[in-house]
Amino acid sequence: MNDEAFVPEAREAEVEYVEQPSKTWRLDLEHNRVVKEIDGLEAVVQSAYMALQTDRYTYPIFSWQYGSELHTLIGKERDYALSEAKRMIADALLPDTRIQEVRDFVLEGDVLYFVIDTIFGVATLSKEAYLT
Repeated sequence: MNDEAFVPEAREAEVEYVEQPSKTWRLDLEHNRVVKEIDGLEAVVQSAYMALQTDRYTYPIFSWQYGSELHTLIGKERDYALSEAKRMIADALLPDTRIQEVRDFVLEGDVLYFVIDTIFGVATLSKEAYLT
């Protein structure tokens, strides 16, 4: 009896990956309203901001890849928290395929500035750092 006859042939799945458009609605968080359609770099920056504002693993509507764990750093030692904040920001933003790199972290007072390289261009973002 030939054992090779019973081994199934493995084939690579034929899946076509299509990049979704970046078009979304601009959120006016100060007045709690939707303003207009946005696309490109502006849409990516808004998406990054929302990911950093959302606590990861808290809301069942979001996947476990969405959001940040920055809230877990409140009350931690300053050097440790700063190091982890950099990692956590990159971890929160890089699942978005439009963001290619998160770099150049600079702490000024209580604000952590950083640069994101996207498929649409470069933007500088900031996040308030609760470092003790």
